[in-house]
Amino acid sequence: MPGASGPDRTLPVVEALAVGLTIGLAAGISPGPLLVLVITSSLKSGWRAGALAACGPLLSDVFIVGTTLLVLDHLPHRTLPALGVVGAAFIVWTGAQTIREARDATLSPDGTARALTPFAAWRQAATVNVLSPHPWVAWATALGPLVVSTWRDSHPSAIWLVAGFYVTLVGAKIAVAALVAGGRRHLHDTGYRRALVASGVLLVLAGVALAVEFAPQLV
Repeated sequence: MPGASGPDRTLPVVEALAVGLTIGLAAGISPGPLLVLVITSSLKSGWRAGALAACGPLLSDVFIVGTTLLVLDHLPHRTLPALGVVGAAFIVWTGAQTIREARDATLSPDGTARALTPFAAWRQAATVNVLSPHPWVAWATALGPLVVSTWRDSHPSAIWLVAGFYVTLVGAKIAVAALVAGGRRHLHDTGYRRALVASGVLLVLAGVALAVEFAPQLV
């Protein structure tokens, strides 16, 4: 890429922020246990409960991200590019899976969830996120190596990368909570499915960008 002088290059702040925003947005509206909890909490207990459930990663990921980055930072330098390429493949696969799942995706819950207080919804969401393999895999193979390698070159870029990721990850889920809490009459699965397809495409593109970022460092 232009300006690169070797196998490593500093990720500019704007580019780091864009990568974080893109991955976070796609992850924010992709199907999964946490999104289901956001939807059911919004329908059963209102927008506040759904919004707090959407904020679950802000609590759970302190442990997930801290543990993952601590381990990655002590791995041999050449291990990070390898994990980054694996993570890029994982993100591309996730994007393709999201596009496939969009055909049958729905905002309607199964009707089995009981009402929760807003704080209980937040606590339950954090627990679900810790026990889910998705954030662990994502941080161990894609986001973690990218953040660690970016941090070694530019602290501000790494900070903006993480900040961008969580802004859109949580923001997208809060938007879903607001939409769902607005009432079943105003919900349209068609629009949600189109948004999922768009997020899947974003994930594929983000995965390709990560592969381009890390693959040259393996040589």
